[in-house]
Amino acid sequence: MEFGEELDKYVVLKLPLDKYKGTTRTLEAGFKIAGFEVREKIRKDEKRLLKLYFCNWTAPYYGNLRGWRYDCPIYILYQGRLVSGLYLCDQDEFNEKERWGQLHYFFTDPAFKGKGLHSILIREAIHRAKSWNLQGVIINTDRYMLPETYIKWGAIPWKETKKTTSSMPLTSSKVFWELPKRLTRSLGRRL
Repeated sequence: MEFGEELDKYVVLKLPLDKYKGTTRTLEAGFKIAGFEVREKIRKDEKRLLKLYFCNWTAPYYGNLRGWRYDCPIYILYQGRLVSGLYLCDQDEFNEKERWGQLHYFFTDPAFKGKGLHSILIREAIHRAKSWNLQGVIINTDRYMLPETYIKWGAIPWKETKKTTSSMPLTSSKVFWELPKRLTRSLGRRL
């Protein structure tokens, strides 16, 4: 399995802001952090990149995520073009009693992988979460090796959930390999 491939489970981690082990990486020339103010200009690229990772992406997330605010999006642009992003909400889907936010829908243009953009986005999200007076952020991921990365940055594993059905279906290659299993289940015997 390659880094970032989809898992058959969700791994939920908690990253207390005071435990975050930051990155020293910086953006190279031509890159910049942006937010909601650029949304209209980058919306087409945003949808395209989200569909790379979440193959049935069609609906807008605005207003559908618990704790959504206008300043939730955190984007990285390269020479004005969107290349990476994520969303930080000021509430979480697990209804934690403390002030916990949640990170959603991390994406990066494949041409820009390996430049440390993920770590820079997380650092920006942590900085923003502190300014919102949150205690930490919850990260719910279904990607191979990302839990280990988040643990290195100070996150604590909290729970795991096996996928049953999803509004974000398995990636195309996984769907193909799932077909024999589904046939077996429906026929009641191995093929």
